[in-house]
Amino acid sequence: MTTGDGDAGGRLFPDDLDRVDPVAAVRFADARRAAAAYPELVAVGPLFAPAERAGGGRAAREWRIVGACDPLPQGAREILADVLADRAALTGLTPAEADAYRAAARRVRGCPADAPCDGFCDGTCSGSGTGSGDDPPDEVAAAGSRFRVVRIEQLVRTGLDGPEPPRPSDPDPRPHGLRPPAPRPWDVLRDDGPVPDAGAADLLDRLREAAAPPGPADAYGTPVALAPMFTVAERCDGQWRPTGRLHELPGRARESLANYFRHIAPVLEHPDRTTLAEYAYAAALMDDGTRRNGIEVAGRRFRIVRLERITLFGPDGPEPPRPGDPGVR
Repeated sequence: MTTGDGDAGGRLFPDDLDRVDPVAAVRFADARRAAAAYPELVAVGPLFAPAERAGGGRAAREWRIVGACDPLPQGAREILADVLADRAALTGLTPAEADAYRAAARRVRGCPADAPCDGFCDGTCSGSGTGSGDDPPDEVAAAGSRFRVVRIEQLVRTGLDGPEPPRPSDPDPRPHGLRPPAPRPWDVLRDDGPVPDAGAADLLDRLREAAAPPGPADAYGTPVALAPMFTVAERCDGQWRPTGRLHELPGRARESLANYFRHIAPVLEHPDRTTLAEYAYAAALMDDGTRRNGIEVAGRRFRIVRLERITLFGPDGPEPPRPGDPGVR
């Protein structure tokens, strides 16, 4: 018996059913359907985030995102410096380890090597030495770990009806539950995970081609997928434009849109009473628990949009900022 294109192997009960991961199979089926319904991949610009590689052994090929993303490499460096300074303040460290974290934080901020700061500064502190202040690094080592600013490419799938909304298999906890959703753990990046099957490998290759820089292939050619993010987009002048920040869950993007209708639009746009009532009704619809992903209100059209994210790996780990990225010298 077959179930059509997009299931775990084209059959309702594959021969090796005991080896099938049902969650992975559902997500792969969703990805196949998304590739058919939204066939065009559009790169919408990179983000940058601090990542850490642990010491030796198996973990040597594992990098973990340790801070928030930023649209600029310098913003990610500042986040990394905060992470390092926070590490230096942890209890249980030896004095040498704490000093190493503080020194790495000063390097990333561009402080002189002998600056009296503890890493919590804006990089303008003074010292008699000639630190690396004019060219903050994208990678430092401290206390047995390596830290790097990692480039993360964002891509949106689009089709005839616009950008792709959240998929049924995306984590989307029921709103108004007894407890708020737990924060999503930081992404773990590995280039030596399970070998994907032909279909999954094809999808990753398409993502890599959309994210890769023009010209000859460089040293970073292995795509590693991160968890998707979600945002709100509005249809304006025939195009969909993002209107807010990124969210870990579709529900949080819906909440932000409801807050816009309920609190922000009335203050900034000064709508008339009719439009104000439409906004209030739209906010109630976004909060009604049906997990809707689109709405039209007052002649405007909004949609919750899914963003795929990947980073490209090379022999030495994930890709750092490229020379052409903003703020890279």
